[in-house]
Amino acid sequence: MESNKNANPSSRDLISTLPDGVLCIILSFLTTKEAASTQVLSKRWSNLLQLVPILDFDDSLSLNRKMGREQIQVFMKFVDKVLWERENKKNSSSPVKKVSFKLSRLGPHDNPTLVLQWIEKVIKLGALDLSLSFGDLSYRNFCLLYSVLESKALVNLRIRRLCLTHHDVTTLPDPVSPSLTTLFLDSVKLTYDGPRLEAVLSAFPNLQNLRVHESKGRYYWDGSVSSPTLKRFVYKRDDDDDAFGPKTCVTLDTPGLVYLEYSDVVADKYENLRLDSLVEARLDLLLTEEDIMRRDGPDNVGFVPVDVSTLFIGIRNVKILCLSPDALDTLYYRSDKKIPVFNNLISLSLGSDRSHGGPYIFWKLLPSLLLKAPNLQTLIIKGLVHYVKKGWEVGWHRLLSWDDVSDALSSSRVKVLQITGYKGTGEELNHMECFLGKLSHLEMVRVTHKVADDGERRRLVNDLLGLHKASSNCKVHVMKESA
Repeated sequence: MESNKNANPSSRDLISTLPDGVLCIILSFLTTKEAASTQVLSKRWSNLLQLVPILDFDDSLSLNRKMGREQIQVFMKFVDKVLWERENKKNSSSPVKKVSFKLSRLGPHDNPTLVLQWIEKVIKLGALDLSLSFGDLSYRNFCLLYSVLESKALVNLRIRRLCLTHHDVTTLPDPVSPSLTTLFLDSVKLTYDGPRLEAVLSAFPNLQNLRVHESKGRYYWDGSVSSPTLKRFVYKRDDDDDAFGPKTCVTLDTPGLVYLEYSDVVADKYENLRLDSLVEARLDLLLTEEDIMRRDGPDNVGFVPVDVSTLFIGIRNVKILCLSPDALDTLYYRSDKKIPVFNNLISLSLGSDRSHGGPYIFWKLLPSLLLKAPNLQTLIIKGLVHYVKKGWEVGWHRLLSWDDVSDALSSSRVKVLQITGYKGTGEELNHMECFLGKLSHLEMVRVTHKVADDGERRRLVNDLLGLHKASSNCKVHVMKESA
């Protein structure tokens, strides 16, 4: 029996025979608490935690919702012990590359000084990547000094739900992490009397990738960014607080910026846009009905005088442009139809994957956008044309000049057409017939749908292939959208 057991490969501990490096990679996919639990397996695993390059401390996996004081203390002692061992056994430990703190259950009364010490320790350990995420309520007033983040090694930093501050809130902080190139700020509060994002750029002077997400009253970007090093800038503001209106002015003095993703209530004006290197722009500019019609005086009601043409002129050198339904509304209502020529544009994406937006403004602007992009090769239509607002089911198409649409499609040099969210309605089929018949340079059509019924899916595919045979020699690919 014993010989048979030894001969059976399934009864052997094959995992423990793997090299330390491979085991550490496996443990890196676990939280540090889970990785530490493997120490009870055998002596082979007892020292591996010192070699794992990734530390992930997540109190939500260690503490239940009705945790008591003892559980809190056990978790905090565990984190303290792991960091102490890594700090005091550097000779026998591997370098720490990535550290993540997800503290959603601990509160500011649970020794915030110790939490700051944890951050200081991982900085001293030379962490390249640091993520700090705190609970919405627990760490609402948790303040982190820029000086705590002083590091020559730190490259990537993600901060969620805390306050960044400086000893003197009237002066800009000194540079603390000259090697930092990527910074994500999610619902972070900044303390500085001047432009608050300027303080961030001062503390991290060599940033190349900056992502800012503002929500729940934590709004601090005044609309100004000035950086010679920035290559990617992503800004998103949740529209969950009506007390914070549009920014007075947005300026982007970023001559090296390559990628811009900008989601916000449309600003009152746009100035000093240095975007000469911009390759890709994704715009989602919210314009409410109240913004469209605003009182000019005590007795007059008229269109808002602000013109966003300056913004579109600023991004006219892009190769890739994505406009949400709200951005199309903004372009229609607040640009005076002054769309610049996009000579470099090769890919244009319109709409969104969610059921949002109406067809009128899409078809109204499509001819102008196509005519202003003489070198366009790829046109992506994401859902927008397929959704009709309530009350617009009949009659909206009568308000359009379909001759303009036809002429613009005929003169376009688009080679690839991509349609997402296709449902196969009669109206959509008419649109597809128009595209296939008028886009004379078309080489490829990709259509994705979410139709679940097999019969409906076969009908949808057969209708499209029938149009393809009758109208065009291009290739047509129809596929189901992935989740």
